[in-house]
Amino acid sequence: MSLNGCVSVISIDTGKILDLEVMTQYCKMCEMNIKCDHECSNYKCSFGNMESVGAFRIFERSVMKRELQYTEYYGDGDSKAFLKVKDIYGEDTVTRLKCIGHVQKRVGSRLRKLKKKTKGLGGKGKLTDKFYDKLQNYYGIAIRSNVSAVSKRCSLQ
Repeated sequence: MSLNGCVSVISIDTGKILDLEVMTQYCKMCEMNIKCDHECSNYKCSFGNMESVGAFRIFERSVMKRELQYTEYYGDGDSKAFLKVKDIYGEDTVTRLKCIGHVQKRVGSRLRKLKKKTKGLGGKGKLTDKFYDKLQNYYGIAIRSNVSAVSKRCSLQ
């Protein structure tokens, strides 16, 4: 858990940061009773909502501040953040893209969870964490090496 968070919008074309929302629940200056003009804690809710609130703030101000609408959301797989922004400009105006790295990580997490729940999968001579790491890496390699084939198939539908 963290008292600080940062959400950014990065252009796929240029790689430049288009907008940034830094959120904090804590201010050292206020704690020390330092009187000065500063931007203080700007987020009061739970840490779990920090990403979705930051994304919403950025998407909400995009038209007025940047004169553009973001059409794609590329996040860590947290559906709360995407659900906050998907209809921000109208119904289903923002589509969700998934990060291969996060998909790969979830595969490993789910395999480990399955091993804990299912008797006989783990142990000596059976499925080990080292094997799960290999499987997880191969899964990521398979996705990355077939991205163009998947894109082609999706465009045909």
